[in-house]
Amino acid sequence: MQSTQEINGGANESQNPLKKWVIILGILAGLFFLSTLYFGFFAKPVTNLEYIKVADEKESLQAELNNLMAEHERIKAQYGDLSDQLSAKDSVIMANAAEIEKLINSQADYNKIKKQLARLQNISQEYVQEMDKLYQENKALKEENTQVKADLETERQNTATIQKSNEDLHAKINNAAVYKAYNIHSSGYNVKNNGTEEVTDKAARTERIKTSLILGENPLIDPGQVNVYCRIAIPGSGKVLSMGSGDNYSFVHDGQRLQYSCKQTVDYSGSSKNVTLTWDIPSDDKAIKGKYIVQLFTDNQFLGESSFTLK
Repeated sequence: MQSTQEINGGANESQNPLKKWVIILGILAGLFFLSTLYFGFFAKPVTNLEYIKVADEKESLQAELNNLMAEHERIKAQYGDLSDQLSAKDSVIMANAAEIEKLINSQADYNKIKKQLARLQNISQEYVQEMDKLYQENKALKEENTQVKADLETERQNTATIQKSNEDLHAKINNAAVYKAYNIHSSGYNVKNNGTEEVTDKAARTERIKTSLILGENPLIDPGQVNVYCRIAIPGSGKVLSMGSGDNYSFVHDGQRLQYSCKQTVDYSGSSKNVTLTWDIPSDDKAIKGKYIVQLFTDNQFLGESSFTLK
């Protein structure tokens, strides 16, 4: 029969493998604990510093891109409609900005993004230079256009002034190129058997009415024939002595057709001319008492008037 000591010794030996595993697991747990301490307290600050550095670089690049694009938009707004002429260059700038934005968000290589930004800055500078050139050219064109308009306006005013002067001169010539009648005189006459005439103011003796005048000298009037019309108004009747009521004994003045008493066609050469117009009272008619108004016309103008009274 085995002793109690032997039995206990055998039991202890049978438990040694379990103790071995406990020791191994304890060692592993200690290693895990040590590694956790290392990465938790020593490695983590390094990771945080790298993260912060990347974040700062990203923020810096984004700010630089934002400033560049804000300046680009400001320039476009400043130049207004002129920016439409550089729409192709503007599209290139916007495409590059979008590409850089994409690289920043994907945390691409810092140096690559910086190179892209530098390229975009160069394109933007070219854009500003071309825009300024367009502005200067447009300004020069506007100044030239303004000068041309000013010259045209000056020329128009000069032309208008010359035209007005010509019109005034033409009007003066037209006003001057008119017939002037002087010494207009009308009287009743008695005709004797021998044909001689005698002035009379007696209605019963009046057989003829004569009107005399002088057409004054005027070299501005072209030489030629001129019709002189005489209208003798019958006292108190509002009628005019006339050979008939048809157009053969009428003329037009200021758009109105007027009957005439007598007419004479005169050859006018620009020199003064004596003119006499005669109205013979028909044998079956008699002159009446009253004041006679005598008016004289040419085809184009009123010459003047005279009057006489028969008792």
